Amino acid sequence: MGVFTFVCKGSGDEWSAKQLKGDLEASASCTYDLQRKLVKAALASDSSGGVQSSFSFVTPSSAVFQVC
Repeated sequence: MGVFTFVCKGSGDEWSAKQLKGDLEASASCTYDLQRKLVKAALASDSSGGVQSSFSFVTPSSAVFQVC
């Protein structure tokens, strides 16, 4: 699997994410559900190999999520 990097932003009761250098995006009511959706989106785009993910907060309302 390639490397998928997402910028995540929280606003009110919703979190949204957009892929850097790509078209994948998702939104959810919490970061857990957002990560699940982003992993599914990445797998739908490239299902080769195993899957690892990393979620890191930058501020309380922004984060970077990486799937590889």
